[in-house]
Amino acid sequence: MKRILILIMLVVASGSVSAQLFKKDNKVVEAQYQAGAVPVVNGKVTFEELIPAEGMSAAEIEEKVNGWIARRFTKPTVISSKRYESEQPHTAIVKSEEYIVFKKTAFVQNTPRIYYYLTITAEDGGCRFNMSRITYWYDDQDEKGGIQMKAENWITDDMAFKKNGRLKKFEGKFRRKTIDLKEKLVKELTDELTSNR
Repeated sequence: MKRILILIMLVVASGSVSAQLFKKDNKVVEAQYQAGAVPVVNGKVTFEELIPAEGMSAAEIEEKVNGWIARRFTKPTVISSKRYESEQPHTAIVKSEEYIVFKKTAFVQNTPRIYYYLTITAEDGGCRFNMSRITYWYDDQDEKGGIQMKAENWITDDMAFKKNGRLKKFEGKFRRKTIDLKEKLVKELTDELTSNR
């Protein structure tokens, strides 16, 4: 009988510890979406990062960037994309349309679209990553044509948070997915620049 009680207590205790760890992990993950995570430059949501590539020239980095763009911005990863010429040397500009997947099952499909411009400028030792002009198209299959939203009116600190400091449910979903996409693009590009050097 004592063994059964001890076993029950161990199961309950391990469940409690797991729940606490899950909560802790959740807080760590949530931190990347909190205030300050969506920068606004000259009134526009603009994600900017310098991605290092030590020992590489601007021309070498540009070649790698072009290869990554050619592979990354094609179906089925994206719905559509367009490459633009830039007057600035060693610079690539891409406009992309992709799905944001909130929920996708056999019965439910909640996949709004995100549109954005990506500008990557190669220089000796690294490249400048710029993601801007972000807009969304939500529920485009309804009879009214859906809702079009600019990131500035939707995912900024001013728009996405309640007075108590918590993320709003709807705006928060878009904020999270946009930050996730930016992080994914930066990681992919970083991996591209550091592979086979």
